[in-house]
Amino acid sequence: MKDTDVTKEWIFELFIRLISQQEVKDNVMTSRVEEEKDKLEETLGLRLNLNLSDIHMIACIGDHEPINVTTLSEKMNLTKGSITRISGKLLEQGLIRREQLNDNKKEVFFRLTLRGEQLHVIHDKLHKEVEQRFKDFLGKYTPEQLDFAKELLQDLLAWEY
Repeated sequence: MKDTDVTKEWIFELFIRLISQQEVKDNVMTSRVEEEKDKLEETLGLRLNLNLSDIHMIACIGDHEPINVTTLSEKMNLTKGSITRISGKLLEQGLIRREQLNDNKKEVFFRLTLRGEQLHVIHDKLHKEVEQRFKDFLGKYTPEQLDFAKELLQDLLAWEY
């Protein structure tokens, strides 16, 4: 077997391990968000029934408000039906509000409520911590290695396996 074939096998094995490990890391992140959400619930004196998609919608609305269903759907890569379902839940819990702009009474936009803004701040803080740790991790690589890693990850995202 050629050295390149052995290397490709190793890369494939590492790729599979990375995918598997991502599930574990997602669970860790979810636990951290859950802990922060529990603190917020205690502060606000209410119980929030949210999953990661709900929290990501709060983050997206907070980052782009006012934002409509179509734009939310595009930015989150979810169907409009999913956006409608999740936004209904968030409206019910008082985390977002629906409004119309003065010059457009037909289209509905979403904004965060004070409670939603508090969750957005928590999510943003955790996201920035993870991003900084990731950037610190990448600090050991040369610019050429980073360019290759970027190209590889872009190709993996586009690859239909």
